[in-house]
Amino acid sequence: MQNLVIKIVKALSKIEHEKGPFIVKCLVARNPDDIQWDLVLAANWFDEDRIQRLNYLSKKVLCDFDSDTISQFSGIIAISPDSQLAQFLKKIQDEYKLYFGKRHVGEQRIIQTDNNQAPMVLSLVDFSIS
Repeated sequence: MQNLVIKIVKALSKIEHEKGPFIVKCLVARNPDDIQWDLVLAANWFDEDRIQRLNYLSKKVLCDFDSDTISQFSGIIAISPDSQLAQFLKKIQDEYKLYFGKRHVGEQRIIQTDNNQAPMVLSLVDFSIS
């Protein structure tokens, strides 16, 4: 899990430097019995063309994945910042950031929720990988 988080955090940092900040950047697992993580992202700079947006993100995020990392990963979900899921995850991120602040990648805390779209959430905001 730590390797997955490191690779994603590094990739997202490069993307943010190039394109601008993400409003939401979380890993979400929908099935606690078979944990596969979806990377859920929302940004104001997302292109209108959904396929073009996902192609860009997948090239940038998946390029350094090895077999161990890919076995824990399900997919990338790029959502509108105005969507209900984005608002829900933004609230979790903000509370997580307020409570835990900046933390090292080894200090991962998975949040359990009652939301069936995001029952397990790992915020990727304010991770230090050095």
